[in-house]
Amino acid sequence: MAEFTMPSDAELAAITSRTTRRIGQRLLAVSARYDRRAGLVMIALNNGAVVGFPLSALPGLEDATPAEPRRIEIEGGGHGLRVASLDADISIPRLLADELGSPLMSRAGARARASRANGRLGGRPRAHKAA
Repeated sequence: MAEFTMPSDAELAAITSRTTRRIGQRLLAVSARYDRRAGLVMIALNNGAVVGFPLSALPGLEDATPAEPRRIEIEGGGHGLRVASLDADISIPRLLADELGSPLMSRAGARARASRANGRLGGRPRAHKAA
C-alpha cells in the first residue's frame, strides 16, 4: 500500500483554487417558488437564469395538488429543493441533467456504457478482411 504524503502549501493552494472554480461553474438554485397561474415551479439559478418545471417533472411532486407546493426551501447551498409538506427532496444537478440535458450528452453516455460492456466481453469484435 502506498504511503500518504502531506501535500505542500503550493499543492493545497492549487487544489483549493481548482475546487473553488469547479463549484463556481455548477448550476445551483438561488431561489424557488411555485407559480400557480403557470403551474410551474420556478427556480432561479446562480448564473442568472430562471427555469420552470411542471410538477409532473419533479420527483415527489408528480401527484401534488396546486395548493401543496406552497413552501419550497433551498437546501445544501443550492444543491437541492425541499418541499416539507410533501416530504420531497429534489436534487438540482440531477433535475437539470434529466430535464435539460442535451441528447448529445445522452448519446455520449450510451456510447461509453456500450464501450465498457464490450471491454468486459474482450473488446470490439475484429473486422474480417475480404480475400
